[in-house]
Amino acid sequence: MKRLVLLAGAAMAATGCFGGPKEIPPLEAKFVTDDCALLGAIARDHYKFTRDDPPLRAMMVGEDLIWRPGCDFQALGFNLIEVSGPEGVAATQGMGEVSFHRPKYDNAGAEVRTALTRAPETTVRVLCRLARNDNAWSVATCGPDPKVTQPRPPPPSPADVTPDAKAPPPADRAPTARDLTNSQPDPGGPPTTP
Repeated sequence: MKRLVLLAGAAMAATGCFGGPKEIPPLEAKFVTDDCALLGAIARDHYKFTRDDPPLRAMMVGEDLIWRPGCDFQALGFNLIEVSGPEGVAATQGMGEVSFHRPKYDNAGAEVRTALTRAPETTVRVLCRLARNDNAWSVATCGPDPKVTQPRPPPPSPADVTPDAKAPPPADRAPTARDLTNSQPDPGGPPTTP
């Protein structure tokens, strides 16, 4: 019995000494990604949008994922109406359109692809570089989008992936199409001698 009391006392003492996990305070974030602040900077600095402009539909392009930043463009001072899907496009037919791609953040700031269509068949695509100053974003540069202006690289050709060395066709028979495309001997064919 004395032993049990001693063991219970030792366990309580050890619990009091070690006391469980320590609370580690979280690190303060260098900046919080606020996509709406970037889009507002582009609309203000590059496009010079105001609340008095005719309404434009705003399309958010997430590329491979759905992206809905939920910006309140009216509160930011722009006459933009965020729409998505074919129903939204049909409901705003005849309006000009501005589209924003999901920002790509890096250590120096962020890049955003954007396009403006005022009339059918007249679209201007640009790539904007944004810089962060204290608590606000500003447009550093906006210029032609290299994705549009530079030619696409040529697709890979079969010559790039086909090995140069091929097994010579067997000398006792004429080469077949399989011999020319496959360097492995035919398992059901006659044995080849070197």
